[in-house]
Amino acid sequence: MKTNILSLTFRKVDCPKSPSYLVGELRIDGQLLGDRYVLDVRRLAEALAREGEHFIFTCGCGVPGCIGIVDGVQSRISGDQVKLAGSLPKGGSFSFVLSAAQARKAVADALLAEKDFLDEACRWEEGEFPVFGFSVYTYHTFIGGLSAG
Repeated sequence: MKTNILSLTFRKVDCPKSPSYLVGELRIDGQLLGDRYVLDVRRLAEALAREGEHFIFTCGCGVPGCIGIVDGVQSRISGDQVKLAGSLPKGGSFSFVLSAAQARKAVADALLAEKDFLDEACRWEEGEFPVFGFSVYTYHTFIGGLSAG
């Protein structure tokens, strides 16, 4: 079975009347996946670690059903392989087998690459955090877990 390669990058969006934020861009074998939707990075990380249904794509308001996403991405784990399968209202269906270790490292590396920006945001922001799905607390917990592991 072919193992696909996950990559995650962030694009910084500057807003004139609010703080800057990062938009996650998920690629599988170089192809952008879910580009019309908001990527919930925390839910993506959960899908790589736990089987089940995960709403890794959502609306900017945080409610997937708001834009017609009624089914999450299904995650199945077997050894070091994670199978992600799902559909998007405007983008068809997808099914990929990933190396769990490679995919988790890609997510961690993407967050660590933005660590200076995110740490600075943590110092000044009390409410909104600049990566969808993360609060200041969950970000520090996640980064702390990366440092420990």
